[in-house]
Amino acid sequence: MPGKSDRQIKLIAQDNGLILLYHFIDHEIPDALLNTLHNVPPITLQRHIEVLCRFFKFVSLREFSRAKSKRGLAAITFDDGYKNVIKNALPILESFGYPATLFLNPITFSKRCNWRDKIRYLIHHQLEQEFSSGFTFHNESGRFYRYSKHPQNNSALLDQALDNFLDNFLKGPRNNLCDDLYGNSPYIQIPDLLTHHPLISYGNHSQNHYVLSSLTNPQQAQEIERAHQCLRDIPDLTLCECFSAPFGSDQDINSATYELVQALDYQSLLMSRQRIQPGRSATNKIQVLERFMPRSDDIIGELTHAYHM
Repeated sequence: MPGKSDRQIKLIAQDNGLILLYHFIDHEIPDALLNTLHNVPPITLQRHIEVLCRFFKFVSLREFSRAKSKRGLAAITFDDGYKNVIKNALPILESFGYPATLFLNPITFSKRCNWRDKIRYLIHHQLEQEFSSGFTFHNESGRFYRYSKHPQNNSALLDQALDNFLDNFLKGPRNNLCDDLYGNSPYIQIPDLLTHHPLISYGNHSQNHYVLSSLTNPQQAQEIERAHQCLRDIPDLTLCECFSAPFGSDQDINSATYELVQALDYQSLLMSRQRIQPGRSATNKIQVLERFMPRSDDIIGELTHAYHM
């Protein structure tokens, strides 16, 4: 006889769809990244899929996006382009035969760090106050990690300030930043891309993962368009027709984001608001899709809680 939790998730699936969002997939993460990186161990990812496939039909994000009704459908996405997704998550996906979309920031193709890694580096080396003394932040309440991505702080200017500070602090090349944090560079490089894998597609997550709403309109256009073109210049890459907004909350995008994404003929804009996708999407110029980021083994409990929020 089905338990209460099974009945709850069955009811959710009857009227809703689900897009799962993951980032880092590894057995553990370095101490330097604790509390600043969303990691799900491979065994937990496998358990999530094992539980949910009893209630949802897993499809590609393309099929999910194009479906008139999302009821009972699920899709899997990974943001930021970590190599351990290919190493640790892909075998799990292959065992189920389920597709996934990896959203990339092409800045990392050149072995450069994501600007969030620079923030993590400052935190790990207790340099937040020293850096902040030379950069004027807005809304400095709360944790440094959080307010560094406040939309009133222009991400492009902040990134440049980080580079200037680190150049002065390190007195030499910054190539060892990711090695210091992760042990080695964690990001997918172009040779790692799976160009002919039947289960894998790739999508635009912007060039540098900046907070789009923090940028001027020309800066935001450059962020989206550069990544768009970079991905299209890679031969034989299976591309997704959805755009994944960095950070993905209400405050991280603005009207210019919608206009720019629509102008590039993306069919959907993916958000990350810890929501379950309604069975039928509202009719807009561009479809907005919700994603849910699991954090624990108790996927049913997390989803039930989100559904009743």
